[in-house]
Amino acid sequence: MTSETIELVERVRRRLREHENPCEIAGPVSESAINAAEEALGVTFPPSYRTFLRTFGGIAIPAHLGIVHDFVGVTNGESSDVVKRTLEARAERKLNENLIVVGMGAGYQEWFCLDVSRTGPDGEAPVLMYDARDNALDQQFYDDFGQMLEEVMGFVADSLEQPLD
Repeated sequence: MTSETIELVERVRRRLREHENPCEIAGPVSESAINAAEEALGVTFPPSYRTFLRTFGGIAIPAHLGIVHDFVGVTNGESSDVVKRTLEARAERKLNENLIVVGMGAGYQEWFCLDVSRTGPDGEAPVLMYDARDNALDQQFYDDFGQMLEEVMGFVADSLEQPLD
C-alpha cells in the first residue's frame, strides 16, 4: 500500500464528510494485535494488508458507493473483524483455510478474500470474490489488497467529484 493510497483514503473520508456520508475508520492496529489475528487464523498476512491494518485498522464506506463497502480489519471481535468473519465463514460456509475475508461486497453475501495459498515472491496474495449464496469462489478481482483498496477508493473519489443532479 502506497502513500498515494493512504492520501486517497483521507481525501475520500473528507469528501464523504462534506456529503454527510460516513466513512468509518477503525484506527491503527498494533503489531501485537496483527500477530494475534494471524495466529488465530493460522496464516501470515500479505504486506499490503498488514500496512492497511497498521494505518487504518478497518474502513467502512456507504454500501452504494463501491463494489467493496467494508474493508475488514482487526477490530476486537466486532462484526467487521477479520478473525470473526473468517472463522464464521469457515464454520458456516466451509470456507477454505487459505482464504481470509478482507472485504464485504456490495451484493448480498459477496466476500472478498485473500488467497494466502497463492502468495507471490513479494509476499502479496490475490483477492478473490467468494459468493456465499452459492458457496463458491467466483473469480480473482485484484492482484493484492493494496490494489483493491486503491481501485475502490479511486472509484469513490471519482464518483464524489461528479456534480449532483
